[in-house]
Amino acid sequence: MGLDDFFARLAANDVEHAVLRWFDGLPAVEPDEDVDILVADEDLPFVHTLLVDQPAGLSSQKFDVYSVSGLPGSDFREIPYYPPSFARELLATAVPRPGGHRVPDPLHHFRSLAYHAVYHKGYASGLAAEPGAPGDPALSDHDYAAVLAGLAADLGLDVAPDLASLDEHLHEHGLRPPLDALERLRPGNPWIRDRFFSAPPEIDEVWSGLAVFVVRDRAADRTAEIVEQLDRQGFEVLDTVVLDPEQRDLAGRGLRGGNWERGPFPLSGGAPAAFVIAYDVAPRLRPGDPWWGANQRIPAAKADVRTHLLATVGEERRYNPLHSSDNPAQAVDYLAVLGGAEFSDRLEKKVRDLLDACAVPFPVLRPLAPGGLSRRARVYAVDHPVHGESVCKVFRPGAARYHERELRARTELGDLPLVPELLDHGPNWVLTPMYRDDRSHVQRSLPLTRGTSQLRPGPARALARFAADLHERGMFVLDLAPQNLVTDPWAGLRVLDLEFLQDDREPGRPVEASYTFRGIPAELADRYDQPDQVLLVGDGVGNPAFHPAVTGLPVEALLGPPRPVDAVRRAVTQLAWAGWLLGARPVRIARRRMTTNPTLRRFRRAGVRFVAARRRGRA
Repeated sequence: MGLDDFFARLAANDVEHAVLRWFDGLPAVEPDEDVDILVADEDLPFVHTLLVDQPAGLSSQKFDVYSVSGLPGSDFREIPYYPPSFARELLATAVPRPGGHRVPDPLHHFRSLAYHAVYHKGYASGLAAEPGAPGDPALSDHDYAAVLAGLAADLGLDVAPDLASLDEHLHEHGLRPPLDALERLRPGNPWIRDRFFSAPPEIDEVWSGLAVFVVRDRAADRTAEIVEQLDRQGFEVLDTVVLDPEQRDLAGRGLRGGNWERGPFPLSGGAPAAFVIAYDVAPRLRPGDPWWGANQRIPAAKADVRTHLLATVGEERRYNPLHSSDNPAQAVDYLAVLGGAEFSDRLEKKVRDLLDACAVPFPVLRPLAPGGLSRRARVYAVDHPVHGESVCKVFRPGAARYHERELRARTELGDLPLVPELLDHGPNWVLTPMYRDDRSHVQRSLPLTRGTSQLRPGPARALARFAADLHERGMFVLDLAPQNLVTDPWAGLRVLDLEFLQDDREPGRPVEASYTFRGIPAELADRYDQPDQVLLVGDGVGNPAFHPAVTGLPVEALLGPPRPVDAVRRAVTQLAWAGWLLGARPVRIARRRMTTNPTLRRFRRAGVRFVAARRRGRA
């Protein structure tokens, strides 16, 4: 069909739409020009029925179709093309033309074109960066300066056609994108980078670990579960705020680019319903981004919470339950939705109290656990006034029960040879000798997480005896992994992490059925604390240290007396697992990068959208 027929069909079906710019010559269009059109969400499926893949060898008219809320395939860098409230106003006031198409009224034409020039194109619009600076019209095939100046003059607006002046005008009328939307637009717009991200944000260092998790309507009744899961991920939850109608409106319009639609999910999670305000005392900052402090633990925690909430949801009922800030500057920006300095002052006091509680009581020599890997405690080499160089493990307030278990292990189980010596302790910390690890317990490293290795026969049997001793005392331990072991030349083998030491509430099983060896049965999972995302656990294996890939022998063989056949069996099993894991490593790395690297995630989502578009019969 021709363009005149296309627009006639839109008019005949009452499609709410507007051709956004360069529409004076319609239905004629300059060669290689796109037609940029905004449509109402409910009309997007019909518009898609009129668009097909370009036939090979034939000319056709290219369209860029955008929806009000940025539905999949009609967004711009994963956010709505315009703020949704402005887009709805633009459609509601659009003016019909004789050709059947509708166009923005003069004021919305000016502001929508200014928005496009400033936030979508930036320097590529050819506009000057600021008053008095030279522009470069050769960068664009349209004269934005002349068109914008003419529209402003017709409207009686005193706005110069340069990027800074237009940005200020749009900001005055509530049309500057919020901070999180500007961050999404930044990669394709160097002007945004220069204007808003060239210097560190002016926020107090006290907010460095702040994160705001936005619970959406469909998950509102599961907010308590979300809080529990965030605690498991190592975040200290400071406050949970159920949004009132005004706050919901502000958050809906001002966060996430105003896009609260379904995205890649079958259903929308709905608008913002509550804020869970949390703090990370051990943030894992993204390399190369020191100014904005993007905390890599936030998207990881968000993904884990989503997985938990959707575990029992059918494929056709899946939705996005949770959104979040990415860095402290965004988090502080989100708090503006709650309004009032009084709330911020109360929150700041909570943060300072938290930081005081997590302070290290002795001079710190160096951190021992890489930033962001500790969910419950931070570990430091310290200079103790009596014991000299020692290891201090400081637990955050929300992890008090883990501190109690660690302290209990050092006191009640101090007679067991694998338990570290307790030098000193306080209300939320324990002090341990600085063991020097000669790694004599290691047979060979495994290509998994840092420090994962196979064990020599002696240390493997020592661990099995340790588990048997715990079983005799009515206890078990989880998170017993090779990377938590050290062999000191003087002290011998030691288990460094005993935070998951717990009492067995179902005693009476034989030792080989201990939870230390076999793990917690699924039907009893809610009765005990269990570590998250531990490799080599499952299918009857309770701890990585007792997986055949690590020990090379089943539990029964480790508990029994050594036999000549064990040496052959262990060597063959360990070598087979090492070879298999080495071959599987490239696949794991590629999969992990595809889900964690921002650029690769964008390519992946673009591929999903392209396939969906092809299935709809359009490209």
